Amino acid sequence: MNNNILVAITKLLLGVWYFTESESPFKAADWGKITPSALLQKIAIQYHADPSNLKQIDQAAFFDSLISKVDQADAPMVENAGKIAAFYTFLKQNLSNITVVRAEGTSRIPVLIAGYLPDGTCIVIETFAIET
Repeated sequence: MNNNILVAITKLLLGVWYFTESESPFKAADWGKITPSALLQKIAIQYHADPSNLKQIDQAAFFDSLISKVDQADAPMVENAGKIAAFYTFLKQNLSNITVVRAEGTSRIPVLIAGYLPDGTCIVIETFAIET
């Protein structure tokens, strides 16, 4: 696996927040050569989630909501949305089979963005939504 991709993603995500009832940073990790078909099972195990609570979200809709549903008068939010747009462009250029999964069932919801490098390595970007 080329560690440069994790370094590049980490740099793109510096100071970027996922805003829900609170804000959470994004963290990238190498999950190794896990197949797309085994990804949901690994998420369920890793986050102690019932597989029925795993909700896949359309990646374009997920990122569109983070990028375009922002109060244009709120400069920090606009700046954050711009960074997310750049991050999403980078993901689309460097990863395939991008999937967004929420592990629902509690008020602290893991939100995972997974994608694959050409060698089959799965890169996962994690953040959390707080919904009470």
